[in-house]
Order: sequence, then structure tokens, then C-alpha cells
Amino acid sequence: MSSINRTTLLQEVEIELKNAGYNIIRLSSGSRACFDIIAKGRDQLVILKIEPYIDNFNRDDSFELKNIASFLNASPLIVGERGRRFSQLEDGLVLLRYGIPVVSSETFINLIAHGAPPFVYCSRGGYFVQINRKLLRQARLNKNLSYADLAHQVGVSRRTIYEYEHSINPPPSTAALLEEILKSPIAEGIKIFNIDIEKETRPSYSKQNLTSYKEEISSILQELGFLSQFWTKLSPFDAFGEHKSREIHSGLNVLVCVDDDESQKVINKISITQDIASLTKRRAIMIVEEDQDHPAAQTIPTFTMDELNQMKKAFDLVKNWVKKFSDIKEN
Repeated sequence: MSSINRTTLLQEVEIELKNAGYNIIRLSSGSRACFDIIAKGRDQLVILKIEPYIDNFNRDDSFELKNIASFLNASPLIVGERGRRFSQLEDGLVLLRYGIPVVSSETFINLIAHGAPPFVYCSRGGYFVQINRKLLRQARLNKNLSYADLAHQVGVSRRTIYEYEHSINPPPSTAALLEEILKSPIAEGIKIFNIDIEKETRPSYSKQNLTSYKEEISSILQELGFLSQFWTKLSPFDAFGEHKSREIHSGLNVLVCVDDDESQKVINKISITQDIASLTKRRAIMIVEEDQDHPAAQTIPTFTMDELNQMKKAFDLVKNWVKKFSDIKEN
């Protein structure tokens, strides 16, 4: 397969997701963001980065993508085609880049369209097949083979067979040989939407590199109880905040847009943020400095700085959000 550009790859992925019945939100192909598509299936929320040359996806991208995925309870995934170590990603192979699974478009399509998961993953030390350890043990016992007997036929140590049944996975050739000897399938599809993503410590509260205006907003949100905040650099919204009080419903979380730009960029920002909030069941707000008649108020619950300062707790924000959102729906 010849290499394809990012726009074409985005279109391919979008078509497959729509054909599979996913509701999707797609950022413009020219945007510089840590993700390109958010897709929601019947019981699955996926946040996708489309990057034909996977080495272009860097650590900053991964840090933001993983944090947003955690906030949205979504599974992050990179769809790519090649990289410095790979002239072409093979079908059925899963890589990890900064802890996020990476698959080719062919692998992704086979999974979404046909329910065929990948079986091989690349890790330190080479390629490995994920196996069902219980099936391996049962198949060995059904053949009345000891660890030593099976090890001899496979050409590995007794200890290695023991570890296959308890902790490690074999390379593809060994997995195929085990299935041939035991006359039983032991390979197990990799659930790329349920991989335990490496967690990086997310700052509970940080004003690093914020403008003075955003610093003020961040402080107000903190006083309202949104102690966990993440201010983005590579996303259509400016921040998200979570209320951590056990005494208040956990649904108190917000996607935040800040009007610090008078251009058309603000309109695009609030539109995509509102779409993301609707799809993921989050609340989106727009914060403006003074103008109560801001055009954003027709699309997204909009608050002035004065309104925020008059609030005492997070519930006040949610109560006002509900009223403003109802007004938008009525109009």
C-alpha cells in the first residue's frame, strides 16, 4: 500500500465509523490538535488522532490526549501508516506510542467494519501474540503434557512454558507452534479500546503559562470547587475542570472556552466544544470578560466574569448553566 496523506486517512476513518453506526465529531483536517475525531458507539467512546507518520505524534500530544481521554472516559487511539522504524505498519499489529495504542488504517477498518481485532503487538524485545492463559493451560492438560513435555516439543525451557501460562506472551512463531501442537486456538484478540493506558500525573491545579486573564478564571473556578483543572494547548476548548467533592454529584464537570480572541476562531471553538459536550454528556461554558450580549450566548451557556465572581460554589454554576441552556433551547 502506498503512503496516503492525512486528509485522505481522516476521510477513510470517518467513513468507516459512520458506516459502523458511530456518532462522530471531526475537527477540521488543518487543525493542530492532539485529537482529530471523537466517536461514540453503542457502548464505546473513542478519541482518535490520525497521523500517517506516527513519529509526528510527540510527548506533548500524548500528555494532553491521555488527560482529555481520562476526563471524557474515552479510549485514545492513534491511526497511522508508517514511522521511522516502520516503512509500513502491518495489518493486525498494535504499537504503543507514549503508552497510546497505534494501528494502521487497515487494522482499524478490520476491527470497526468486521469485528476482527489485532493479535500481534510490538513491545521492547520484539513482536508478541496476546494469548489466553487459561486456554493454554487447559489445552496442555487435555494433552496430558507436563511443562517439560510441552517445552521439549516447542524448543523452549520449562520455565518459559510456565511463564506463558502465568505472565508473558510468546512471539508469533511460538504461538503458532503451540496452537499446532495442542490443536487448540490460544491467541486472543487485543482489545485496543480497553488497553490500560499509562497514567501520567495530571496537575490538580496549575496556572503555568496562562495569560493573566486565564489565571483569573482559573482562580475563580478553584474557589468554586473545581480543584482539578487542565488547561489545554492542543484542543478546541481551553480547559476542563472537575469538582472533587464527595458530597456533590460527580456530574459537576465542565468544558471551558475563554473569549480572548475576537476572530472567527472563537465561533469555531465554541461550536466544536458544544458538540463535544453534547456527545460526551459534559457541560460546556463560555467565559467572557464583560459583554452579556456576546454572540456566543446564542450557542453555549455564557458567563461574564462578574457572574462567576458572584457565585459561591460549583452548584451555583450548574444551576445557572441549566437556566441558560434551557433558554438557548427555547430560542
